[in-house]
Amino acid sequence: MTTLALISAFPPARNSLNEYGFHLAKAFARRDDIHRIVVIADKMDGVKAEVYLDPKIEVQRVWDFNSLKASRDILRALKAVDPDYALFNLQTASFGDREIPAALGLFAPSLSQRAKIPTGVIMHNLIDAVDLSQTNLAGKGFRQKLVSFAGTLINKVLLKSGYMSVTLDSFLDILREKYKADNAFLVPHGSFNCEDPADIPPLVNRANSIVTMGKFGTYKKLDRMISAVQRLNSNQYGHNPIRLVIGGSDHPATPGYIDSLKAKHAADPNIVFHGYVAEEDVPGFFKQGRVAVFDYDSTTGSSGVLHQAATFGTTPIYPLMGDFVDVTEREGLSGFNYIPLDEDHLMQTIDKALSMSEKAQEIADNNLSISKGLSMDVIAAMHLGLLERVSQHRFFALRHSTKRTLWLRPRM
Repeated sequence: MTTLALISAFPPARNSLNEYGFHLAKAFARRDDIHRIVVIADKMDGVKAEVYLDPKIEVQRVWDFNSLKASRDILRALKAVDPDYALFNLQTASFGDREIPAALGLFAPSLSQRAKIPTGVIMHNLIDAVDLSQTNLAGKGFRQKLVSFAGTLINKVLLKSGYMSVTLDSFLDILREKYKADNAFLVPHGSFNCEDPADIPPLVNRANSIVTMGKFGTYKKLDRMISAVQRLNSNQYGHNPIRLVIGGSDHPATPGYIDSLKAKHAADPNIVFHGYVAEEDVPGFFKQGRVAVFDYDSTTGSSGVLHQAATFGTTPIYPLMGDFVDVTEREGLSGFNYIPLDEDHLMQTIDKALSMSEKAQEIADNNLSISKGLSMDVIAAMHLGLLERVSQHRFFALRHSTKRTLWLRPRM
């Protein structure tokens, strides 16, 4: 009887990576060799019904966002569960949007490993790879240095777990070169829902709509995108205006950002603020759009939203920068590209993607095919293989390709 503890934000709570934790738990539940999955999750505001997934899955709401005691609470829960393996699904702000609680929470994986629980970490971003001048720390030189120092310390602590996986080549380079890490691996992000292509409407049957989703206000902004759509509607799409549907909420560091845009564009019926997109609404959200636009000032890791767009046959438009280049080259995803921070070029690229219907459909079909090959079932098999080798002390016998992608034969 194999018990896996998955430590992750989890819906219906709305903290970052809750969707990833949701789909990873479902993938593990589909495995015959996993008999119990205990999700050690973040607490929710108010009383909400838990999402029923599978009789194998039990959700324990253990830690509070921005709590100084998250690591302690998680370790207590792990000891009570006594799992065969523990897998942490994390990013740098998983445990808080304030520096001290965020950092202290990230000590939990190493404490789990010290408690003799074979422990792995999926780390979706690294402070070392973030341009802090493009975040809410812009203009705060001392705090940038402090955060950078803390990021280095935290990575050293995370690497004291059984293994640490990242989703981008550039992140692996940092862990291998800066930290000399032998227990760091590249495991792809993976795709969430792999639907029957018959259930995915072709682009020509969709409304003239753009979708975008995220936590906005820091390096993910909406101003350029809204302006580009409004200019297109004024200049050439008046007969069939483009509808921009915005899903998501404010970034914790920029409260009020979405409300300010709502007020500013209240008179424009083609700018729609959907708000938070619940897990059950994600398929319909993406399948309403011909294209999904990603307008970022900088990047901080592999985009889960990009993978969701690919999964539902929605053609992505993204800037040729950093992690977008890395993940698309690694996984083979593609889209229409534009010059970062350039509103005119973004506008031209949106027009191109909407008018070149055959090319857009070709891209969407290619991304959908790739998504099927990188399903969460494949990703779960890779992580289970790593966890088994940690428990058997055969960790360094793992094989790698020349491109350093982790290759494991999935257990059937």
